Amino acid sequence: MTRIVLLNDELGSQMQIYLALCDGYNIEIAESVEAAMYLLRKLRPEILVMDYDLTHFRARGKQGIDFIRKVKRKYNHLKIVIILDDKDKAYETEIQQNGADGIIYRPLKNRHVVFNVKKVEESLGNNETTLIPIHHAPAAN
Repeated sequence: MTRIVLLNDELGSQMQIYLALCDGYNIEIAESVEAAMYLLRKLRPEILVMDYDLTHFRARGKQGIDFIRKVKRKYNHLKIVIILDDKDKAYETEIQQNGADGIIYRPLKNRHVVFNVKKVEESLGNNETTLIPIHHAPAAN
């Protein structure tokens, strides 16, 4: 089963993502950047799902892009899915250039979360960083 580390300091969306993915994936929740680095080292997951706007991280003068760079330097095999707010859309190109493999936009919808993570999962084993530009799931019939 594919292992995912989830880093999101907003409890509501953290639980929503966990519940959307827990049936098909082995999910570990990181409560901080430090906890995420520990879990990445210990578990060697295939996917990291993280909020771009990490409040605790930003409080130390850093941005989500800094964390993406750090993670990709250490774990280049890891696929990263970023959660973005509308206000962060301006960073999409920079996020892609620095290692994001997928983007999920808020407001989060469970089917979008599952669809986008599955698309990233399909690219596992491909060491190239190629953004999967899927922002919405196909319409349900």
